Amino acid sequence: MKFWVGLIIAIICSFWIVKPLWVNGYFPMHDDTQVARVVVMGRALRTGQFPVRWVSDLGYGYGYPIYNFYGPLPYYAGGALQAIGVDSVVATKAMFALGAILASVFFYLFAQPVFGITAAIAGSVLFAYAPYHAVQIYIRGAVGEYWAIAFVPLVLYPVRSAFSKKGRWVAILAGSIGFFGVICSHTILGYITVALYIIGVFIFSIVRIIQRTFTISSSMKLLMPVLIGLGLGAFFWLPAYWEMGSTGVSLMVKNAPTGFYDHFVCLGQLWNSPWGYGGSAPGCVDGMSLKLGKLQLMLTILGIILWFLSIRKRKVTKREIFTGIGIALFFISAFATTQISKPVWNVIPFVSYIQYPWRLLTFSILGMGICAGSVIGYISSPRIRHLVAAIIIIVGIAVNAKLFAPQYQYSRDTKDFETPAELRYTISKISDEYLPPDVARPENISEIVIHPIDGSDTLRVVDMYETDTYLKAQLVSRVSQPVTIKKAYFPGWKYYVNGIPMDPSIVGGLPSVVVLEGMSTLEARFTDTPVRTLGNILSLVSVAVMGGIIYYGKKTNA
Repeated sequence: MKFWVGLIIAIICSFWIVKPLWVNGYFPMHDDTQVARVVVMGRALRTGQFPVRWVSDLGYGYGYPIYNFYGPLPYYAGGALQAIGVDSVVATKAMFALGAILASVFFYLFAQPVFGITAAIAGSVLFAYAPYHAVQIYIRGAVGEYWAIAFVPLVLYPVRSAFSKKGRWVAILAGSIGFFGVICSHTILGYITVALYIIGVFIFSIVRIIQRTFTISSSMKLLMPVLIGLGLGAFFWLPAYWEMGSTGVSLMVKNAPTGFYDHFVCLGQLWNSPWGYGGSAPGCVDGMSLKLGKLQLMLTILGIILWFLSIRKRKVTKREIFTGIGIALFFISAFATTQISKPVWNVIPFVSYIQYPWRLLTFSILGMGICAGSVIGYISSPRIRHLVAAIIIIVGIAVNAKLFAPQYQYSRDTKDFETPAELRYTISKISDEYLPPDVARPENISEIVIHPIDGSDTLRVVDMYETDTYLKAQLVSRVSQPVTIKKAYFPGWKYYVNGIPMDPSIVGGLPSVVVLEGMSTLEARFTDTPVRTLGNILSLVSVAVMGGIIYYGKKTNA
């Protein structure tokens, strides 16, 4: 009962994070595409596409496979609400709010078995109210990124299984969900998280070998959640990796106007930097704040001191182990965001795909939440522990809640977010990197695609039916001629004329097929490629594996 009360309190404490979302109107952000992405996801779900990969209304109307590459998990939540009739702006705000609340929930679930209920609540508040979180939600609008941040605490849950025989199946289950959530919310953070975790398991194994306590089973129990999590998300990350070359994503990263090394954080910025709604810039003056939070930092320092004193006086317990992990996360990730880490980054391949070193502040705020929560755990008296936790929670919310607010709010009719002009031009110009690089980008709104096939003096479109993944057109042609289909070509599209498969000519990123004189039926279907089919199968198998773990775990209570 106490566990559930603590969880409810942690959720209630997140109220001031999401409060600004529940006013009339909307607000600006760096990635001002969120409502549009929820709308196209909702439309795709309504037509039965699952998993959703291709949308027709973005990419200037040519369509593109955004959810084959861009973390889809948050948009499944927002899109599902929109698909059942919820106002698209409200659905988008609900998506924002859910990601923010999950940060508190998942930190509490991870920390409660280690530090106790009171410390877990305090830690979840400090983690969720970290200024970097406010930057992600209300300034950058980086929905996928802060959804991924919410899942990261669950990734550490399996570490418990290395030190306790009880609840191992729960640890594997939680860790698997954690890895799945991070990978399918934000691809870059997903890869980083998997890499850091595997490095951690490797170090753990080396230590155990030195102590002569190493067993293959202990390391495998730590690796199993990674494997299952990767399996669950295989429907997404496997095609995303394999098929990236068919879009402009790789070129966008390679030819970015400012490089990875222009966005290091100056050490003083971690303590304090001016709050703003601008972007990241070279040097020590950014348009947005990169501070970690003074209260969080002070409690982290106190937690480190108490940890050192504790390990000198007594046998190391799981509390000291997890606090040590938090300390390591804090120092390593904070170091990696600063200029002094450049020699290390120079030997790491593909750093340009990370784009910003300060993305690793994700792990800094998690480490601080762990260290700050551990401070409460070191207080032996229940009354004093509750009192100190209450003070930390109140001060943490009072100091940081004001940061969780947009620059301003504005009123706009929901329908204005959903018009063809908005989706096919305004939003498409913000984000068109998922189009094939040789598709011509419209110079003005009059050039966007309205119909996938245009008629002419020699070609008449009698009838046409179109969804995101299917096109059927009845054509009457006066001569045998090629017909260009204004749907961007991407692996998986198949074309038929009068039921006969056709190999299209690809000109300027668009497919063209020949129709004969007279009446013809032209069809285009978006199907799964072998790598997508493999990813789907791996995901289904992983779901079955999780079901087996739950069944046998409950049966044996292991």
